[in-house]
Amino acid sequence: MKSFFIYSILFIIVFKVDVFGQKNINDKFKKETISKINLLLEENYVFPDQAESIVKHLNKSLKEGKFKKYELLDSFAIALTKEIRVVNNDKHLGIWPAFVPEKEKVNLDNDYQLYLKNYDDTRKKANGFNEVKIIDGNIGYLNTSFFLSETNQTIDSYLYLLANTDAVIIDLTDNGGGNPKTVNYLCSYFLENKLLINTLYFRQGNRKDEIFTHQVNGKKRVDVPLFVIIGPKTFSGAEEFSYNMQSLKRAILIGENSGGAANPGDVFKINTDLEIFIPTGTSTNPITKKNWEGIGVIPEIKIGAEEAYSKSVELAREAAIIYRNKKAAESKKLYDELQLIFSQESLLVSEKDTVKMDEQILQIFTKGVDLDLFTEKDINFFGSQNITKNPLIAESILKCNTILYPKSPMTYLAYGDLLEQNGKKDLALNNFGISVALAEEQKAPYLEGLKRRYEKAKSNKQ
Repeated sequence: MKSFFIYSILFIIVFKVDVFGQKNINDKFKKETISKINLLLEENYVFPDQAESIVKHLNKSLKEGKFKKYELLDSFAIALTKEIRVVNNDKHLGIWPAFVPEKEKVNLDNDYQLYLKNYDDTRKKANGFNEVKIIDGNIGYLNTSFFLSETNQTIDSYLYLLANTDAVIIDLTDNGGGNPKTVNYLCSYFLENKLLINTLYFRQGNRKDEIFTHQVNGKKRVDVPLFVIIGPKTFSGAEEFSYNMQSLKRAILIGENSGGAANPGDVFKINTDLEIFIPTGTSTNPITKKNWEGIGVIPEIKIGAEEAYSKSVELAREAAIIYRNKKAAESKKLYDELQLIFSQESLLVSEKDTVKMDEQILQIFTKGVDLDLFTEKDINFFGSQNITKNPLIAESILKCNTILYPKSPMTYLAYGDLLEQNGKKDLALNNFGISVALAEEQKAPYLEGLKRRYEKAKSNKQ
């Protein structure tokens, strides 16, 4: 058995009839298959009492001849899936063919050919992301169809493009689920760190796994207006994302009820021809104390699939205006606080006063960065605007930039330039050196220019 705790996309796979299932089967095969399924359910299904009921139902169905008419493997797999879901409608329970037809075995006999096939299949999925764009009104839009494992860098790249949008729409209409770690990673972009969002219970070992949000490799959007589009094909892990955001009142859900599958599990081999996905665990939301199993995630705004996109854009545009106005008001408040400090420059009579001013300016810019109001370029602009009229304040501002953006070579360059201009050549040289070291580490394209500036500063000092 190849174990992987994922939110499956079996509702797509199970009902896909293709050449992999075109194999004749007999009554003995059917009986042995059901016997093995029964054993696997009894040993692994997260709900032992329901497993017992499903086993009884399968045996009864076999005895009544419900599977008699199925002569091909694929149709038998579909019929089995239908019957094991009768008892509790667990949509994660599913059976599908697990073999390669004879005519394709020639091409897959060696590991390299198998690798190429898997590689090709994965590439076609584009790491599970279909589209990212910015809609008029500065609305970010992300459409994803799978939550594949090891795709954090793709998420980082896509959300980098949406980092300065004033509202975000995530379209999960056709998302069949996927890896829970990937789901959590996307959740973490829109939520504070160390927030409990789900608890997974697994029957084996009577184990509980608490799922917390965490740091991401990009810009978190914890207050941006968020809209999530869902529908009947929104399944499993995609439902978890939607349910998490809804329960925390972090997003508005638009569309139709989702599929209703909340239980993670494993793929088990029944025989050489068939595999079964069995939920080995179940989830519990810390706020609702339940999950979406069987009922799906219910959107706040119920609307048909064809209208869901346009409705979400309409609402996002309205929310974006409010968000921009809020950010503008917050920015104006901090700007006024800065101007008050700037106006008091003439009162600086001691080093203690200068240190206090540095602390006040750093506090304001730190708050601005935390509120997503000021960027590195914004702070540099404030500094450059004060170089001629308030060189001491400009120095303090550019020093703040090196503290708030310690990995940026350009912040140290700008600060070093001003220090040199203000006659502090030793300190300037130190900052030029840091700038060059960071640029070398990052292989920055402007490295040679920084080196020339550093050498010029050294010669000026002599």
